[in-house]
Amino acid sequence: MKTDKVTREDLRAIRNGETRSFELPTYAAVVSGKSSAYILGRVDGCRFECKTEPSTNTLHVTRYDR
Repeated sequence: MKTDKVTREDLRAIRNGETRSFELPTYAAVVSGKSSAYILGRVDGCRFECKTEPSTNTLHVTRYDR
C-alpha cells in the first residue's frame, strides 16, 4: 500500500499472522513506522515484526498476538 505514513489505525487493522507492506516516501518515514509498530505492540500487548527495504522505502509489518 502506498502511503505517506503508517498510522496506529493501519497497524491495528492487521490481523494475527498477516503481513502488510507500506511504500513510504522517505527512509525516515520507514524508520518512524517501524518505531510506531514496536511502541504500539507494547501498548496493545501484541508483537509486530518489521522488515525494511531501504532501496524502495518499503516497510513490511507482521502482527503476532501474545
